[in-house]
Amino acid sequence: ARYIWKHTWRQQVWILCIVGLSMIPYFMSFDLPKQIVNGPIQGDGFDGPDAVQPFLALSLDLPFVGTADLFSGFMLTREQMLYALSFFFLFLVVVNGLFKFYINTYKGRLGERMLRRMRFELFALLLRFRPEDIRAVKPAEAASIIKDEVEPIGGFTGDAFIQPAFLGMQALTALTFIMVQSFWLGLVALSVVAIQAFV
Repeated sequence: ARYIWKHTWRQQVWILCIVGLSMIPYFMSFDLPKQIVNGPIQGDGFDGPDAVQPFLALSLDLPFVGTADLFSGFMLTREQMLYALSFFFLFLVVVNGLFKFYINTYKGRLGERMLRRMRFELFALLLRFRPEDIRAVKPAEAASIIKDEVEPIGGFTGDAFIQPAFLGMQALTALTFIMVQSFWLGLVALSVVAIQAFV
């Protein structure tokens, strides 16, 4: 792990930032199905057939100032809101998929680059031996060490820091969403996870 971090820390920091950024649409995709069901499907806030609600309204709660409306949103009927929220959910699914695609592709490239570096270093070490020592090693054995035996390290290079961070942040995002919905249910989920982690 120290060797991987020493040679790839810039790339690891970059992809960890991308992982953190990917949690925003991931969290939003949790809340949207609830909005779809409670809003246009069950009719919360739509009192009459011509009732409208704002879609994509943006506002900030500022201390000492109050609520600042940045964008009033698009006023949509119940059916229009259902379509808008459904397409927005589809958009978030695509964005989450693109983030995963980028992260996995970057991990693969990172692993291949690291593997190439290790093979060059092993080959350079092999050339440092005296000719009589090299004669004692079969060429097939040396080639197997450099080519085949370091291959699994390439996959580990990509996963060493990114995979735990990605899965851990996904779990924390899901737990945060549960706690926002119901604090006690979140505590129950946290205790179950803690017990599993301990076991």
